[in-house]
Amino acid sequence: MDNLFKCTRNTRSILDKSFKYIRSDVPIDITEDERLFLLKNDITVIIDLRTDEERAKKKCPLEKDERFKYFCLPVTGGNAVPQSTDDVSESYINMVDESLKKTIEFIINCKSNVLYFCNAGKDRTGVVSAILLHKSGMSRDYIIDDYMKSGSNLKDMLELFAKQNPEVNINVITPHERYIEEFLNWYILNEGK
Repeated sequence: MDNLFKCTRNTRSILDKSFKYIRSDVPIDITEDERLFLLKNDITVIIDLRTDEERAKKKCPLEKDERFKYFCLPVTGGNAVPQSTDDVSESYINMVDESLKKTIEFIINCKSNVLYFCNAGKDRTGVVSAILLHKSGMSRDYIIDDYMKSGSNLKDMLELFAKQNPEVNINVITPHERYIEEFLNWYILNEGK
């Protein structure tokens, strides 16, 4: 497991030997020691990619911590479970709109390091991470590897969710290389349009 915090399952830097971009699931139980780790490493901009409704259900205590700059920048279309495995990549593609492009530019231009997250830190956060890694010049294999770490980190949680929600196909909610490869193919082809 590759995780920076005890309070989360999927918190990690996306760039080797750098805290510039930290992806995560929502840190609802973040400790003071974990907050101090963020501050010590100049990770002071916090970006919540969830909707207002999601934020109301799972509050992030960093929102009220004045030591951090907290921004709510919801990613459109990422808060619903796709119906089939064929819909997952399409759902990622549908996240790329003007709002997401502005969020990416905002993250890239931050003066401090950035922690960004959605609920599980795999789909919306995965799309944001893939774009940031692509724009940082990382290889396709590196981007896919980063995406697939979420599957390992969240395996138990995803299996439990599928067991509790039998209408949900476990393969839809579990990261597969195909999903991010198809997204990357589309993104690279359409970048700048």
